Amino acid sequence: MSGLFPLEFLNEEAHLLTGILMGFFFGFTLERAGFGNARKLAAQFYFHDMAVFKVMFTAILVAMVGLYSLVAMGVVDMSRMWINPTFIWAQVIGGFLLGVGFIVSGLCPGTSMVSMFSGRIDGLVAFLGMFIGSFVFIVSIDWFPSLARLYVAGSMGTSTLPDVLGVSAPVLILGIVVMAGLGMIGAEVVERIFQKRRQAVELTPAPTPRARNWKFALTGSLAMLVVGAIAASPAPPVVASVEPVAIEPLSLAEDLIAGDPNLMVLDLRSATMTENGMVPDALPAADRAAALPYLQTLAPDTRVVVYDEVGIRPEIPQDWPRTLRYYFLAGGFEGWRTGVLTPVEPASYDLEHREQVARQNQIAAFFSGAAVQSSAVSAPPPVISSGGAKKKKNRGC
Repeated sequence: MSGLFPLEFLNEEAHLLTGILMGFFFGFTLERAGFGNARKLAAQFYFHDMAVFKVMFTAILVAMVGLYSLVAMGVVDMSRMWINPTFIWAQVIGGFLLGVGFIVSGLCPGTSMVSMFSGRIDGLVAFLGMFIGSFVFIVSIDWFPSLARLYVAGSMGTSTLPDVLGVSAPVLILGIVVMAGLGMIGAEVVERIFQKRRQAVELTPAPTPRARNWKFALTGSLAMLVVGAIAASPAPPVVASVEPVAIEPLSLAEDLIAGDPNLMVLDLRSATMTENGMVPDALPAADRAAALPYLQTLAPDTRVVVYDEVGIRPEIPQDWPRTLRYYFLAGGFEGWRTGVLTPVEPASYDLEHREQVARQNQIAAFFSGAAVQSSAVSAPPPVISSGGAKKKKNRGC
């Protein structure tokens, strides 16, 4: 995805440049806030400096409220945003290990980079530890099948809190904003209690009554923005039905041979029918809801070819992404069997027809593994004249 907004005058290099600039300013802000100092980050675990909690929670709130408000007002299309798929067990274990590393080193992945480029040795050590750990995991996943299974364990597809909790996004966001405001007030109460035992970490500004008033103003502003977005949100759009387009078996075979990366094939037949054969690289999708997580990871405009046994035009489920292009295989798997896997004999001596037959037989040999017959097109037999030319009389020299 090149961007959420149609900046047609920019190219891909310019989009990458915007990411670099945003990363630079993000790191600069973290460094100026003191988050390159491991002692400051670790202080939140001792409850006498909750700056990390307050700053990160504020950033999450602003981004969340801003994004969903723009979605509600129709400015941003959420369907064009890629969301990481959820693998619950892998992410729970990974989050636990990240938390342990955070406590031990006092740094997370982003702040370790900030600390390293600020000239701190502990930041360099934390970064090297993450790099080595990632390398060991990548190498080990091919050696230990249990790691590979854990990597995809607990797949929940693309999951968001509103979907999981069954609550509308604006209501959930409003609740989180209120909870965050109370949480920040409670964090300052905890700070005042524990700062009596320890001194504040360097770069920690002393809270003032004016700063506390700003927290109330920020919470109220975010809450008002959510309420305004709810009021301005248009009616939910009616999901248009999708009519898949027919694709011929030989055309699909050509695309599979070419290795088209923007192609996905789904087999809608039951498990008992797939035992008699499938289109190469096809995924079983008799349970169409189970195919949804795979479809949500595809890039927009990816071609999705579905097929049954006889080639009936299927109805695309309403929850399947509308950013994809859907096709159905003409003739179904039976059409694939007869049109691709079965060699044919030429029906005439027309040169173009015989070349098509030779190509079809080559494709059949490619997918069936049979010996490839000669693709040379033999010349048609000579035409025998019915009359013939008259013989000249011999008139001598």
